[in-house]
Amino acid sequence: MQTIWITGGSSGIGFAVAQKFLEENWRVIISSRNEDKLKKAVEKLKNITSNKEIYYKSCDVSKYKEVDSTIAHIENEISTINIALLNATAYSPNRNQEFDINNYKLLIDVNLNGTINCIDVLKNYMKGRDNLISIVSSPVGYRGMPTAGAYGMTKAAQLNLVESLYFDFKKLNIKISVINPGFIDTESTKLNSFKMPFLKPASYAAKKIFKGLTGKYKFEIYFPFILVFTVKIMRYLPLRIYAFIWKKLGNF
Repeated sequence: MQTIWITGGSSGIGFAVAQKFLEENWRVIISSRNEDKLKKAVEKLKNITSNKEIYYKSCDVSKYKEVDSTIAHIENEISTINIALLNATAYSPNRNQEFDINNYKLLIDVNLNGTINCIDVLKNYMKGRDNLISIVSSPVGYRGMPTAGAYGMTKAAQLNLVESLYFDFKKLNIKISVINPGFIDTESTKLNSFKMPFLKPASYAAKKIFKGLTGKYKFEIYFPFILVFTVKIMRYLPLRIYAFIWKKLGNF
């Protein structure tokens, strides 16, 4: 039985992915900062799946010592990690378009520092094992968007990081990939004040992620195709045209 560790696994995409992997007979460990939510998530997963190989370990990924002790506990007490899905994310849309330094610091702490904390510890265990580290990023990282300065900055940094490590981790025999979901119906997207095109349930994302992580290796997993491909194309538009589109969409 293979093992996946999922950060941000108590709700949203992380919870749905945990359910999917359990249904496919994987051993699953979920982590998040809130231990009560983790306990409830594990109880729910045990009730809705026949596979009882579900474990939890609370962990604040922004704190290096917690990440170190969590991964050590999993590797030494539960199982070797075959796939690490780094899904923990802080998200707070800036509806008023006001520059809030505290919001930037929070998102950097979780989305960036949390990601590199996990990668740094994981690489020491995964070296030479041909395991996979996959980071859940966002199409928002492709190009700057209104109200998404802090969030988009951290997601752009994740995309750049994963591309760099794709080359660097080859010598360690560690695969690394990135996941860019479109709008998925979760607690985070409920914070958005605008209509979200192609909104999909978390179960849809879980199926796409499972297929992408367990099939033939893919550097980037993204969905739904039409939405994400459109955002990719927008990266190449001149700023004047790009700004005009946003003005028509939301008077930005």
